[in-house]
Amino acid sequence: MPLFLLHVHAALLILLLTAAAVDVSSATLPPDFLYLVNTLKNTISDPTSALSSWSSSSTSPCSSWAGVSCDPADPRNATVTSLDLSGLDLTAPFPSDICLLLPRLSFLSLSNNSFSSPADDSTLSSALAGCSRLVHLDLSQNLFTGSLPESIASLPLLTYLDLSQNLFTGSLPESVASLPLLTYLDLSGNNFSGDFPESYGRFPRLEVLSVVYNLLDGKIAHFLGNVSSLKMLKLSYNPFVPGRFPDEFGNLTNLEILRMKECGLVGEIPVSLRRLKKLKNLDLVINSLEGVIPTWIMELTDLVQIELYNNSLTGELPRTGWSNLSGLRKLDASMNRLTGTIPEELTRLPLVSLNLYENDLQGDLHPSIAESPVLYELRVSKNRLSGVLPPDLGKKAPLRWVDVSSNEFVGEIPQGLCEKGALEELLMLRNSFSGGIPESLAKCKSLTSLMLGNNELFGDIPAGVWGLPSIHLLELSDNGFTGTIGEEIAGAQSLSVLTLSRNNFSGSLPSVLGSLVSLSDLSASDNHLNGSLPDSFVNLGQLVRLDLHNNELSGVLPKGMGRLKKLKELNLAHNRISGAIPGELGDLPVLNYLDLSENKFSGSVPDELQTLQPNQLNMSFNLLSGALPPMFSAEMYRSSFLGNPGLCGDLRGLCSDRSRMRRSEYAWIFTLTGLVLILGGGCFYINYKEFKKWKKAVDK
Repeated sequence: MPLFLLHVHAALLILLLTAAAVDVSSATLPPDFLYLVNTLKNTISDPTSALSSWSSSSTSPCSSWAGVSCDPADPRNATVTSLDLSGLDLTAPFPSDICLLLPRLSFLSLSNNSFSSPADDSTLSSALAGCSRLVHLDLSQNLFTGSLPESIASLPLLTYLDLSQNLFTGSLPESVASLPLLTYLDLSGNNFSGDFPESYGRFPRLEVLSVVYNLLDGKIAHFLGNVSSLKMLKLSYNPFVPGRFPDEFGNLTNLEILRMKECGLVGEIPVSLRRLKKLKNLDLVINSLEGVIPTWIMELTDLVQIELYNNSLTGELPRTGWSNLSGLRKLDASMNRLTGTIPEELTRLPLVSLNLYENDLQGDLHPSIAESPVLYELRVSKNRLSGVLPPDLGKKAPLRWVDVSSNEFVGEIPQGLCEKGALEELLMLRNSFSGGIPESLAKCKSLTSLMLGNNELFGDIPAGVWGLPSIHLLELSDNGFTGTIGEEIAGAQSLSVLTLSRNNFSGSLPSVLGSLVSLSDLSASDNHLNGSLPDSFVNLGQLVRLDLHNNELSGVLPKGMGRLKKLKELNLAHNRISGAIPGELGDLPVLNYLDLSENKFSGSVPDELQTLQPNQLNMSFNLLSGALPPMFSAEMYRSSFLGNPGLCGDLRGLCSDRSRMRRSEYAWIFTLTGLVLILGGGCFYINYKEFKKWKKAVDK
């Protein structure tokens, strides 16, 4: 053999041995895993190292690789049957060669990721072309774009397809309806537009169809009523052409969930729906449905939830038949035009949620509503309900949200509303409740919103209410509350809105208010508060509104007001505050409402205030003096500075009170001078005549 051939053979042998040595560990992995670690992993950006367990040196990848499962019937663990990469923050183009994975793959999930370089149609098409045995495909919550390829029909064993929460566009793929085994199809949260393909009426086994949150702008497809296998149909939030509810949907006798929020529905609820005996969830909110709530709904005895809010339904709630719906847990018929009373038979159900707000209901709320051991939500605001609230409300149920505002309720606030320690929102505005705030609410650590304004409540606020640790909104205005603002308020570190206006609170503002760093709105006008503004107020960096007008506050404004950079409204009118107006108020970039009228401010109007652009400016009836800054000499500010005797500017009439005073003084002076001159002249004339007579007598 020639010498050079021996050298070539030796070189090739060395290369082969080297290659074998380098990849000796990976050679032990089955082909499926070789593809995953050598191809797929290398195309994925993995910021959280979620795929760090994918290693070519693994001896048992089926049990150690994240998101990978194998066929339990395969003793060699060589066949990948499930790939779930959901929620790993992976970023990549869609792996176009994913189907190089052996065709035994039966589960694929890439949900909850954010692929930054999504595949185009051709890439996705080629990716799917070889996956003839794919059963489960989930690409949800990514950033895939483009239209969905018709080649998806080449997946004859596919039963589950979830492409939700992506950026797909174009028409709904017609060929997907030809998949013979498909039972689950979720295309929601994309930008599909146009009409439903007619093929969507021919799904042979489809049980779930969801196209929620798309741009489908054709008619609601009546032929979906032919897919008798459907158990869940979700069409909500699409700009469909307004139209009547398809009667054909009454053929979906296996349907358990029907969601058609904001679908442009008009007319009445069709009687054909009474055939949906298996229906558990009926959701028709935010449409333009008219007529009454049909009594035949009481025949749908499997109903768990009825959602009808924000329509134009009229008439009364069905008076009887509610006892047939023993499984009903949620009813929402809010924002309609319903009249009559709330049926006792309805309130006797073990409801978890009852929403009937913004109707024209009247009568009382039957005490049986308090018997439900699972009730957590009760919202009946903006009706004409009257009587007292059930005294036992909350004693048996873990109430979380209660809103009975804008009704005609009377009596005391029930003691047990927070008995189970779960109450978060208690809204009782604009009623005629009386008595005091129950001591039990002072122990309700879960409360985030307590709104009792516009009632006839009175007495001191229980100390614990001031310091509720989770409270964000405390609204007590327009009542007869007395006492002081408790120092315990220092414990309410989550407090954002404090409204105490039009009560009988007295005493000084506690300095601990300045420690509430989340406070954005403090309104305590029309009370009897005294003392000065605490220096700590300048620490309220989130404060947007400070309204303390019509109190008995005194002293001077604290230094550092210019630190309140988010302050938009400052109203201290009708108090006794004195001293100079701080020029640093001009440093507040968004202050557009400033009312310091009817106080005892003195000195000049600061030039720095000219940087403000207020919609409301009032410094009238103080003790200001000197010349107005040029900006405020405009006609629009004429009424802003009245009643300051020492203040004058270029506005004609601003000093009218002083001018009238001076003219009156001058008139008296002129009158007196004239009288003096007249009297003096008269006396001089008389004396002169007497002098002449005397001189004439002497001369003789």
